[in-house]
Amino acid sequence: MRDEISRRYARHRAAVPSDVLNEPVAKAGRRTLIPIVAAIAILLGTTGLGVAALNKPTKLPDPVELSANADAYVSSKSSTQRHGWSSRLVARKSEASILLRYTVPPVAAGINRKATLVLHRLTPGTPGTIMAATGPGGWAESVSYATAPKAAGTPIATVADDGKSAELRIDVSAAVTEAGVLNLVLAQPEGSNYAVFGSRESGRSESKLEISYLRDSDGPTPSMPTVAPTKLPTKPTTTPTGVPTKPTTAPTQPTTAPTKPTTAPTSTPTSTPTAGPGCSVSALLVPSCGAWFGAAANPLGSESWDAALPAFESTIGRTVDIAHYYNSSPKVFPSADMIKRAREPGKKRILLLNWKPEMGRTWAQVAAGDPAVDAAIDAEAKYLKTTFPEKFFLGIHHEPEDEVRPAAGSGMTAKDYRAMYRHVALRLKANGVTNAVFVMNYMGTPHWGSQSWFADLYPGDDVVDWIAEDPYIFGNSKDWWTDFANAVNRKDTYTYPNWPGFYTWATTKHPGKPIMLGEWGVNEQLTFGKTKADILNTVDEGLAKLPALKALVYWNETKFDPVGLTRLDSSSAARSTAQQVLDNGPLARRLN
Repeated sequence: MRDEISRRYARHRAAVPSDVLNEPVAKAGRRTLIPIVAAIAILLGTTGLGVAALNKPTKLPDPVELSANADAYVSSKSSTQRHGWSSRLVARKSEASILLRYTVPPVAAGINRKATLVLHRLTPGTPGTIMAATGPGGWAESVSYATAPKAAGTPIATVADDGKSAELRIDVSAAVTEAGVLNLVLAQPEGSNYAVFGSRESGRSESKLEISYLRDSDGPTPSMPTVAPTKLPTKPTTTPTGVPTKPTTAPTQPTTAPTKPTTAPTSTPTSTPTAGPGCSVSALLVPSCGAWFGAAANPLGSESWDAALPAFESTIGRTVDIAHYYNSSPKVFPSADMIKRAREPGKKRILLLNWKPEMGRTWAQVAAGDPAVDAAIDAEAKYLKTTFPEKFFLGIHHEPEDEVRPAAGSGMTAKDYRAMYRHVALRLKANGVTNAVFVMNYMGTPHWGSQSWFADLYPGDDVVDWIAEDPYIFGNSKDWWTDFANAVNRKDTYTYPNWPGFYTWATTKHPGKPIMLGEWGVNEQLTFGKTKADILNTVDEGLAKLPALKALVYWNETKFDPVGLTRLDSSSAARSTAQQVLDNGPLARRLN
């Protein structure tokens, strides 16, 4: 596979089209509150932005790309459902709308901002329009349609959406004239299907706000349109049973206080997993026999996130050893549903929890001790010590390669990432967290491994217990549609001749560290005479060649761009082969 696909292979947390309005609260690492907009125009009231004027600079500031402080979507079809933890943002005419919050940085007097909202599409839809409006504060990522503020706002722009382009760009300069908190609402005035974009939990597919700068003399900043806002639908007069509501007068600033699960964890904790007869598990969760098998079980069809895992286990005919979830601050984790799965009698599982702790800050800001992020780290440490004492795998901001900005001062260099990871890990340890087994999770492709800064990402052997990569098997290149062992140690001798393969790199540069596949998956295709079932049949042989590989965590998904159909029941041959491979040999379940 050449450079183009290697770059595209950052994809993350892809959407399940049939489940866009049924994703449960249980998804790890997701948000908390959000407002709704139902009809053609879902415009909300403007949040005030504080002015910050500095001395006039000698040159224009560098452009910035901002991640959302918070984002979510709300739907009248699931009025009590909270979608703030979802990897997707969904808009649909008269039904679902999107809430976004950014913090606009200050600039000197005499400098204008050019602001573009860049929405990365997760699943194709049909043509329509997307409208952006200013929105109210008073929401958190745990928001639902029933609890969302219903204040009217001012339209910014309405753009045509072809339903298929990889990204949709909306000029929102009219709303970005001052520094401070910016709340936006997106609705679909016209369209016959869902528009699904990436949330801040979706990795590379995250939707962002791009800001560039120009002087007053270079041209005027667009003014807000004078179109009268359309009122939101009337809020229900009764509160749905069993769902807590949030006051609509909450402060507009992003909250930094962690939120706790609404239900208490069940069952009794066990601090260290044990293996079957003749096998043992080390303090760093390394099995002495074979390798762990785990899954990130995405919802299929109308499944909830919590129901997706046992449904996947029913497909493969066994319980997974590792249950993989995704988290972001300030929400503390693991949630009650995750803990339930970890402690389920007779089906106990080790949790693999990816965590993005930045809350919109750069890696450099986190490493320097940003107060809000440090408070969230401390709260997480306290929560773990009081709520979840079991050993678990913890990945800190997985797959960082595609987010590196090598320019000095960007705050997002490879060295900034290393410093951020170390700061978070060492602060957890200083707070007495002893049950986290730290995972450094790379994308691991030849393209990224060949970058001059790649070695600078590694946080250090003292804070990394396992090294992980995410090798997917798909495409029409022999470098990418290949057997299991070659995928784990993928090379591209034509384009990146100096890259030895991820497995070789990891075991050579950091000998003794166990290796994990934090994610992997195989597309349902027939290329070079090999099917998915044929590829799965090479797993046992591959494990024999790769003795340091001690955990394989499968990404089970219906549609995963650009990989394709990774779910293990995509064909009867794939399902039966998966069952056979996972029930025998090195991947047979040994966890007690």
